[in-house]
Amino acid sequence: MHAVRAHYSRTIYNMSKNNLPYFKTKQMIQEKSLAKFLKRKFFPRSIKGKFPQHYLTQTNPSFALNFIRNNSDQRPYFLRFDIQLYYPSIHPQILRQKIPEIYQKLSNKSPSRRFKKYLKKEIPEFLAKSPYRKGLPIGSSMAAILSGIFLLDLDLEIKNPFLRYVDDYLIFCKKKDDPQRLLKELILPKLKELGLELNEKKLSSGRFHRDKLNFIGFDFYAGYFQINKNKIEELKKKIIKFTFLGKKKARGAIVKSLNNHILGFCHYFKLASCKKELSELDAFIRQRLRRWLIKNKDQKNRQANLFLSNAVLKNLGLKSLLEIKEKYDAKNRHIFRKSKKKGKKTGLKSSSSSNLDSHKIQKNMFNQGYFVVLKELREITKKLTKIEKNLKEINKILANQN
Repeated sequence: MHAVRAHYSRTIYNMSKNNLPYFKTKQMIQEKSLAKFLKRKFFPRSIKGKFPQHYLTQTNPSFALNFIRNNSDQRPYFLRFDIQLYYPSIHPQILRQKIPEIYQKLSNKSPSRRFKKYLKKEIPEFLAKSPYRKGLPIGSSMAAILSGIFLLDLDLEIKNPFLRYVDDYLIFCKKKDDPQRLLKELILPKLKELGLELNEKKLSSGRFHRDKLNFIGFDFYAGYFQINKNKIEELKKKIIKFTFLGKKKARGAIVKSLNNHILGFCHYFKLASCKKELSELDAFIRQRLRRWLIKNKDQKNRQANLFLSNAVLKNLGLKSLLEIKEKYDAKNRHIFRKSKKKGKKTGLKSSSSSNLDSHKIQKNMFNQGYFVVLKELREITKKLTKIEKNLKEINKILANQN
């Protein structure tokens, strides 16, 4: 499940980054082994000790959402920012210089002989693939790790609790003036040192529970998480693309491609309060699939054309966003009730527990006495009703004799 969430979150991040100056390169086998080596050296051991909430060690979005809930009360103000064209803006020389420095800060060790060899040969060869003499390619495991390492130099300087996803930052502050002070004294000078620029369009600050916050695809407002509208529109565009009338594919292939996006989207956003949005998306997906089934000549089916109900589409294998969400909510509630720990049974009891036990005993005794009295009253009422009936019969007999 974590892999699904991590994959979809990467997809969300790279969705609009397929034009210049972003670029792609062919991934070599040597790059994968080098990426594994760097991953083993930097995280999770080194990074997890310093930043347990870091995205490089926590792929589950629920951890980030709980982190926001837990810290937004104690630190009511926030600073939200990201980097302008982060991947294309990374300078190879600065990156090569910062990698050993960051490693020494995290582990308090100097790079090994093998590590120095990679810094001297393999890493520069990978960075030289850029057509712009700087920047990292998108869609590469090696680039994903290097981009995560590069900004660790800024992460180590931030003393406030914070969340980060690639180049998106959310910093928690206690005072109203803290965001401006952090930006002026720490973030801007550090970004200048790294050769990066701030994205002013996405720069924002405010107060939790009062100002709407957009982070990793979620909108946080008044204590609730909702799906960002842009992410809903992006999913709709993908659904339109896969159900385009000119698509000449088998019906099963169309349903499978739709299910892949449904599962990825819902497993990532099911933590939000989004039943209404998911219900509307379900209706939109079914409408697009019905349209494709009716209009596609290769898939014409008279019965399907007349009775394309929700049950028929479900029998075709189409998943429902709302059903996945409801199953998750029911399972989550069940686990929550089950996870309540009972107190350990010991021979000795505290005074508070003994008081509670005596109160329970008294309450039980009162309940038992109440039920006994109630039972006796019912028997008395039955006897009284019988006596009344007998009296009525006697009165009738006496009246007839007279």
